[in-house]
Amino acid sequence: MACLLLQGITAGYENSVVIENLDLELNPGEILVLMGVSGSGKTTLLKTILGIINPISGSILLDNKDITRLPIEQRNIGYLPQQYGLFPHLCVADNISYGLRIRSVSGEEQRQIVVAMLKLVGLQGYENKSVLELSGGQQQRVGLARALAVKPNLFLLDEPLSNIDQVTKSGVAADMKKLFATLNIPIILVTHQYEDAQFFNAKVAVMVQGSIEQTGSYKDLVENPKTPFIKKLLTPFADTV
Repeated sequence: MACLLLQGITAGYENSVVIENLDLELNPGEILVLMGVSGSGKTTLLKTILGIINPISGSILLDNKDITRLPIEQRNIGYLPQQYGLFPHLCVADNISYGLRIRSVSGEEQRQIVVAMLKLVGLQGYENKSVLELSGGQQQRVGLARALAVKPNLFLLDEPLSNIDQVTKSGVAADMKKLFATLNIPIILVTHQYEDAQFFNAKVAVMVQGSIEQTGSYKDLVENPKTPFIKKLLTPFADTV
């Protein structure tokens, strides 16, 4: 059975439907790079899975449990938003332990998990620093640590590399790829950059107007695109080289 199963998901905002009758299936440890232009429904899909948006119809199953109408805090999903969602008034350790405090985890266990997470993302010794003192790459690591501290069953990332300068992006992406390899949970990474789909060497799904138009490896989609638009999205400079 799939670890994540979406069946017939239709969702949107007020009277506007953004996603219509969408199906998706992900296995444990499987990474999906979700691509599409702005407005195609990528972030809406993440928010629907997370529970920020209630779907109009359809179902969401995680580890064979129907979470379609569960509150966010009961879904046990790790989420890294585009701006990382860090609290500027809290130190690194308190940011990482935030989700644990909400779940009433004991103080000692919180400290142990924070130490483990700092080691996991390579930020040992940073626990008492203000997040405002950190670089963009370091802030992203804190966001990753906070999302993983709760031992989620699913990890969602919304444009995780978009706020990192090009000089440090390759190193941060490489560390993220190594981190993903240690997790045996499904991962959905949203991006509009074709380089990310190439780098992570994962399953790629292209969203067009609220639907998943085509799914496969980056190589398969480039060599056998369903439409010219998909070819252009994945190889934007092919015609000019």
